[in-house]
Amino acid sequence: MNPLRNPLHVIVAGGGIAGLCLAQGLRASGVDVRVHERDDSPAARAQGYRLGLKETGARALRECLPGDLYRLCRATAIRTATRMIFLDEQLRPRFQREIPPPPGGDDAPFGVNRLTLREILLTGLEDVVRFGSAVERYEPAPGGRVRVVFADGSQDVADLLVGADGTGSAVRRQLVPDAVIDELDRAVWGRTPITPALLDRIPPELVDSFNRVLGPAGAALSVATCRTPEPPSRAAARIAPRACLTDVPGYFSWMVAVPGGERPSAPADLHRLAARTVETWHPALGDLVAAADRDGTFGVSITSARPVRPWAEPAVTLLGDAIHTMSPGRGDGANVALQHAALLSRLLAGRASLAEAKQAYETRMLRDGFAAVERSRQAPFAPFARTGGAR
Repeated sequence: MNPLRNPLHVIVAGGGIAGLCLAQGLRASGVDVRVHERDDSPAARAQGYRLGLKETGARALRECLPGDLYRLCRATAIRTATRMIFLDEQLRPRFQREIPPPPGGDDAPFGVNRLTLREILLTGLEDVVRFGSAVERYEPAPGGRVRVVFADGSQDVADLLVGADGTGSAVRRQLVPDAVIDELDRAVWGRTPITPALLDRIPPELVDSFNRVLGPAGAALSVATCRTPEPPSRAAARIAPRACLTDVPGYFSWMVAVPGGERPSAPADLHRLAARTVETWHPALGDLVAAADRDGTFGVSITSARPVRPWAEPAVTLLGDAIHTMSPGRGDGANVALQHAALLSRLLAGRASLAEAKQAYETRMLRDGFAAVERSRQAPFAPFARTGGAR
């Protein structure tokens, strides 16, 4: 039956949102967990744009996090958008409607800055997370366990290895070598600080809204307003003083979908490509891109995984983008990953055997995860669609 050891030892490859949520849940359940993250620090690279958490994602966080940290998540939420609007490149509305206020309750949908959420998830895991440690491969170990080999040559043995190391997962490449991930699109992501002067030039349709500007030949731009009611550090001091949060000044997060085959990689070249795409559009859009943090501009690959068959490896599993990366068209990616992190934590804490818990997790994760992938493939790509319906 492969009974659960006391304590069970779990290694998580990847310290992103899902891996850290799982680690929080396992730690609370008394499971011995270690997270190995290839980045040198939480701020080693750009953390991406805002996350829109649905009720499922919010509920998963609430289940796995200590109460004060979950309250801090909600206190540092980004202001809620008030309308959805689609416009042409001269900012003439094509469609718009008001967005009703989200329902109340502990699991109400909310948006959050990705860096802020990651820092909250890291709180209390200082002795659990090892940065600058990439999982390179694994191999069987005696007793049905798994030996994990890291890029620096070090090794560790665990009862379970969870690959939560993203779309380029090294764990997936070994576990499911025939897995296929399709690239659906490419886009340029940018970040523009909000200043009073810039706010005066940006039309109100693009502020605190979920929007999409549709240009010619398939080009498009979306803008998200990212502002919190108070600085994250002040909220942490008030709610969870043990959390160390980076203050993130208000900013516009934008994404330009660029048709054609041009795919630069350097931030300056990506910024020029975005600026060139919108140069004949409404002047406010040019102002928005021109004022961006050029060094923080980066390319985004929109990917979607194809379904895979269950695997027979008894001590290795996968979580989140490492197995079912998906288009942000419906905003299910982060929410499904968090939901599955809470599921795996719950099953490992409550089942009589590791084999039973692992099988129950993988059956549901593969079924629900790839159903979400298929729904996202059918949805139009909208980088910043509504919270509760967008990543």
